[in-house]
Amino acid sequence: ETVVVTVPKPRVAPARPASGPARGPRNGGTAMAAPAAGTGSGTADGAAQAQPVNPPPYAVQARRALRRPGAESVVSVTQQDPGTKSNLRQVLDEVPGVLIGQRGGENSLGSISIRGSDTSQAGPRGGRGVRAFADGVPLGRLVTGVTLPLLDLKSTDYIEVYRGASSLRYGALATGGALNLVSKTGRTAPGATISTAGGSNRFRESQIELGGAKDKYDFYFQVNDHFDGGYEFNSRNYAPRFSGNFGWQPTENIENRTYVAIGKNLQELPTSVPMSQLSRYRQSGYDPSNTSFPYDLRANYEYQRVVNKTVIRSDTTSVEIAPYFLLSAFDHLPSPSAGIQDVVWTDWGVSLRLENRNELIGRPTELVFGYRPTYEDASYKTYQWAKGTRGATKASLVYDDAFHAWFHEGYGEAAIEVMPRVKLFTGAQAFWTDRNYHDGYSGARIASGTEASPAGGFGIGPASSNGLRNYERDFSAFNPKFGVNWEYQPNHFVYANIARSTEVPNAGDISSLLTLQQTVNGLRAGTLNMIDNLAMQRAWTGEIGVRGGWDRFRYDVAVYDMRLNDEILSACALNFIPLSRFTVAQQAQLRGQFACSNANSLVAFNVDKTRRTGVEAGFKTRPVVDVLAAGDHVHLDVTYTFIDSRFVDDPTFGNAQMPLTPRHQAFAELGYRHPAGFFAAGNIRFVGERWTTFDNSGGDAFVAPASTLYGARVGWKAPDKSWSVWAEGRNLTDVAYVSDFAPLLRSADAPTTPGGTPFVYPGAGRAFFAGFSKTFN
Repeated sequence: ETVVVTVPKPRVAPARPASGPARGPRNGGTAMAAPAAGTGSGTADGAAQAQPVNPPPYAVQARRALRRPGAESVVSVTQQDPGTKSNLRQVLDEVPGVLIGQRGGENSLGSISIRGSDTSQAGPRGGRGVRAFADGVPLGRLVTGVTLPLLDLKSTDYIEVYRGASSLRYGALATGGALNLVSKTGRTAPGATISTAGGSNRFRESQIELGGAKDKYDFYFQVNDHFDGGYEFNSRNYAPRFSGNFGWQPTENIENRTYVAIGKNLQELPTSVPMSQLSRYRQSGYDPSNTSFPYDLRANYEYQRVVNKTVIRSDTTSVEIAPYFLLSAFDHLPSPSAGIQDVVWTDWGVSLRLENRNELIGRPTELVFGYRPTYEDASYKTYQWAKGTRGATKASLVYDDAFHAWFHEGYGEAAIEVMPRVKLFTGAQAFWTDRNYHDGYSGARIASGTEASPAGGFGIGPASSNGLRNYERDFSAFNPKFGVNWEYQPNHFVYANIARSTEVPNAGDISSLLTLQQTVNGLRAGTLNMIDNLAMQRAWTGEIGVRGGWDRFRYDVAVYDMRLNDEILSACALNFIPLSRFTVAQQAQLRGQFACSNANSLVAFNVDKTRRTGVEAGFKTRPVVDVLAAGDHVHLDVTYTFIDSRFVDDPTFGNAQMPLTPRHQAFAELGYRHPAGFFAAGNIRFVGERWTTFDNSGGDAFVAPASTLYGARVGWKAPDKSWSVWAEGRNLTDVAYVSDFAPLLRSADAPTTPGGTPFVYPGAGRAFFAGFSKTFN
């Protein structure tokens, strides 16, 4: 959100906060940190006449989150202890309600779920239920979903985490919530910094940063290079990235900042393995028929992003104007039967926001209005590939699809201080969007091909389109919100809210269902029609929470209940094909093209009613201080999440527990910190059992077992932040555990070889890492 803070003149690049008793042990000062006594609740920082900073500093956003009516956390990346920070899991460990699966090692593979939103990385979802933003503008797909390869934590100052739908600006179009990554600038990260790290599985990364500020100008640029050989066979990852921004304040009332980012993420795709043989195949992969290993399975992203944000202010009003552009490309080689995927997305739009602080009926009032139109067009092409090339050379074009959509989103909110330290919030978000998918293939009919196909012009991959894969539809919704925040004692808050959220089918949902219907109905006309019935997902969430703390103890606890209608889920396409209607040869073709082990085999479907009930709790404590020296301390941090996620009187699944989401999840860390900069800690991460079937059939053989992982880290960070060295160990007991999987409708749908077990993606084994950084001011 746009926040107003007082900045002394002249504006000098601030030093990064030093370690000390008031600092959070691992996540710096998260939103759980208590603000300084006497800050009150008036405007965002208690200043009526103030000067904005674009973007607002971390400390201001952390204080502001305490006074919001929903579960919001602000996590500093730069104030955390040094480490690899290669993915979100390493940064958001101590945020309750967030589940992040990690596959194959230090890479962008995996999934993110907030409050039980869809967690599987495979298929068309791409992190459904969580919206991603960078510096307040959309990052990635048009409406919802997190494209993890686009997130560059190395250039991030802090992350705003919105759990649930209470954030109208970011979260009302996602069941789980939203993330907003706020970039470093020349004022928050001055100087030149060199960082490097290395570790297990040939992991290595390095970064060079340069930032500074003078008078009305500031700049920050960074380049980083990441490589990981991967724990599992065929999980290598390479990701070079560049990003930066330039700030300019032409007058006292106008600020402008331009952001640029360029990068790529080249990711090999490991295979899923039988859960009953997880320990045996977790590193080597599983491919007894040699149908995957001969091919270069991979998922490659490239992106270019430009944003220009201007903030214009007066004494009581600020206006934000931010046009943005994102070009991203995806080269995917999922399996021999699916062909080479070649996708290019182009997104552009503008974010408009007005914020006014004044009085209404004699009470302090904040009014916020925003409008964000976005247009996306995309090209979806699929090719067969030439024999003998292992997928490296494209052959015949078989799919040539175009997608375009408009998305108009508006929101408004009023926050009224009805009495000292009590604020009432009311607001709404409304949107209209369309979905237009056009099959542009007009070439000759091309048959599907395999390595066993006759020579002479046959490629490997699916048959060509019939030119009839077309779809046009629009969606709209109005999502209200009501909330309250009460500072019942200084630095102690209680809040409550009720909010509506919606999600609409995305381009991946449409493409996968059209492909499934065309293939099935091409073999037997009229067999399948799913896409016309795919509906928008709707939910109401009620939430109550408390947060705040004292000097040595901080807490953040939330309880919520979410009721969903027409939830969009995903399952293997084979579950929806009546195979008994087809010949033996046709069944073999369908089982090959839509095999559940293929990354592109999942399709979307609705269920009538579902429900999530949860408890999210986080605690930060310093039980012992002045142990060996004045100012040192022992810290104990605990995060716990409980989610009861289930169907409600479903005709197919009854009241079964939903798959993928564990009922219990916890993270705890015990450590020591010395004022000279030395730190050491041990941690434990627990993820409970998870069903792999929607109907909870199959018994214990179809329950992903709970896992407990142990880690440790040690290091030193100079008090002036000029030097840091660190070492870390993860999964120290080398536990074989399940990281991610695509759920089955029922246990009977499990692959016949080997029988009686689901296929899952293993987590990484024991690993060690070390690194250092040096800053020159």
